[in-house]
Amino acid sequence: MMSAAPKTPPGIPLPIEVAAIWGAFLYEGLLAHIPDHQRVQAVLDAWGQGCIELVIATTLHLPELWEQISHKWEAEDTDFPGVFEYEVVSPLGEYFADYLLSHQGKLPTKEAVATEIARLIDAFFGEKPLVVVPMSKAS
Repeated sequence: MMSAAPKTPPGIPLPIEVAAIWGAFLYEGLLAHIPDHQRVQAVLDAWGQGCIELVIATTLHLPELWEQISHKWEAEDTDFPGVFEYEVVSPLGEYFADYLLSHQGKLPTKEAVATEIARLIDAFFGEKPLVVVPMSKAS
């Protein structure tokens, strides 16, 4: 039996303008933040499926980022203490790059990404101290 009911409760969809900006900052953290061409090449080599495919695969996590920050806004009606794109979105891109380099070109699971997003958001709002652990030492 087919059902027309949505599988997830409807929420506020990720606005296209936000998605475009976040995609740019995610890319910055992933491949453009550190002007180290060897690192960029190493990330792409580890991924092994092409730059566009990597951008697509990582931007598929933006709705999770939107969902988490939307819940925080709704629950707390809080102001941003800094620039979200610099302090959360770009570091999320760095997280993907570090993960690829330390996990034989594999991206993290959706659950691991959701956990990292929560950690970055918490750190952004100063709720938990941000502890940066290089992926090479975290594994």
